[in-house]
Amino acid sequence: MKKIFPLILVLLVAGLIWYLTSSDQSSTPAPSSAAKTSTDNKGSKAARAASTTRKDDGGLSERQGRPSSEPQEGGEEDLTIRPAAEMYKSAEEAFEAIRKGSVDYDDLILEQFSDPGEDCSWCPEFYSQIKDELSSPETSDDQKSYYAEVLAISGKVENISALIDAVRNAPNQETSEIFAEALEVTSGSDASVKFLGEQMDTDNQLLKESLVAAITNHGSKLAVDTLYRKTVEAGDPDGFYSSGIGLGEIIPEEESIPALTELAGKRDAYSHLAVKALLNYGPEGLRIVNDIITNSPDTEVNKQLLQNAEDHVNYDEQTEGMLKEIVASSKSQVMVDFAREQLKQMEEEAREDEDLEDELTIEEEE
Repeated sequence: MKKIFPLILVLLVAGLIWYLTSSDQSSTPAPSSAAKTSTDNKGSKAARAASTTRKDDGGLSERQGRPSSEPQEGGEEDLTIRPAAEMYKSAEEAFEAIRKGSVDYDDLILEQFSDPGEDCSWCPEFYSQIKDELSSPETSDDQKSYYAEVLAISGKVENISALIDAVRNAPNQETSEIFAEALEVTSGSDASVKFLGEQMDTDNQLLKESLVAAITNHGSKLAVDTLYRKTVEAGDPDGFYSSGIGLGEIIPEEESIPALTELAGKRDAYSHLAVKALLNYGPEGLRIVNDIITNSPDTEVNKQLLQNAEDHVNYDEQTEGMLKEIVASSKSQVMVDFAREQLKQMEEEAREDEDLEDELTIEEEE
């Protein structure tokens, strides 16, 4: 009996410990799925605009829609992004999703409405409701920003038109700026670009800059032609470049390269903008710029074409190879000097990155 008693005592203590541990775990609430880290959503608009997949006429972006949360075979989630027309059955259902998304500026929900789909019977009613919310005094500024972006990314000219009217007719400057910021991320086909260009003859400077920014985000040949034409009409060689928008900031599509090459080859007061856009295209654009500069005997004009162009040279392996090739074989001393300076900057940046990595490693070891 004495030998059995210690064993019984051990079992009782172990049972008590197990009971107390289980009780404590069951009383601890699970983290709420609604609790999310807030982010500066307004500051991310430019990034969203830049990363939006451009669409052809009537086409759908590969990034449209919201990832489904329904588990698939093997327990994995379906990350297919689907347009809003496939996700919602009515205008009420779609608006409720947008209303909830506006609380924390949910980008995934927004992407559902980036060209919501061809077969969207409830879209007219839905967009009508969105427009009503923009003018409602009960709609918060954050909601207005979110709802305005829904119109901007719809790819529909009538919605872009409504947003432009909202910028013009806003009750105060702050609200006008909210709508203008949303207008900058306008997406869609060349029909959208054409309409945006037609609205640029305005004395409203805030609206004009937003229109230029919206066209800059497209990169199509029509966008290039529109920005160049409007820049020449204004007689301003800066072409909104000092504001970080315009022809010099465009990231061109392949179809735009011949037009940009022709504009850069004119070597006029506006050609430096086309040169910057070509450099934005990457190594191939850099090769074209080298050809243009090499074929020009005017050293001063060549320097003007490359003025402030260094910020448009990508620092990657392919570009580095092209720069080295230019240094080794280009017949233009201006271009050779430009390429050498970019290689020097690349080396300095690489050293800074290495120094930063070393500092972080030392801090981790400490």
